[in-house]
Amino acid sequence: MSSAPAAASRAGVPQLLIAGIGEMVISKNPKVTLVAYGLGSCVGLSAWDPNTSVGGLAHFMLPVGPPGGPPVKFIEGGLQAFLQGFEKHGGRPGNAQFKGVGGAAMLSILSGGQEIGRRNAEAIAAGLTALGLKLHARDLGGTAGRTVQLEVATGRLLVKSMSTVTFL
Repeated sequence: MSSAPAAASRAGVPQLLIAGIGEMVISKNPKVTLVAYGLGSCVGLSAWDPNTSVGGLAHFMLPVGPPGGPPVKFIEGGLQAFLQGFEKHGGRPGNAQFKGVGGAAMLSILSGGQEIGRRNAEAIAAGLTALGLKLHARDLGGTAGRTVQLEVATGRLLVKSMSTVTFL
């Protein structure tokens, strides 16, 4: 989990914490924006607790895989690690707004038709449901890669693709 700003700190300029593949970033600092770049078949999951203003962002790569490696590389196992980190920073998963982005069909030809993006999107929804949680908003599937930015102060999630910009 990253805690150092990637771009920083002139007065009034938000600090960016970047979640690379298999990484998560969590903060309660209202001046911080959490970012995951280049979500293709990967899924970005944001969590924001409106009661404590804790925000978190995880960049999951695959639905399942062997133990070890980056903390949130795989949704199976990594989702629990993300929620534990979120709680450690004062967020409560039962109060949180979860938003899922990504899961595009980017690698279906290269993966032998296994549709990694679709499987990632299904795994994140199923993983949350199994824990009694739900996605409050989603921008999953399609064929376009995306970048997301979570504003810790407000919980607003900016989703950018090659052709669109939306807020969840």
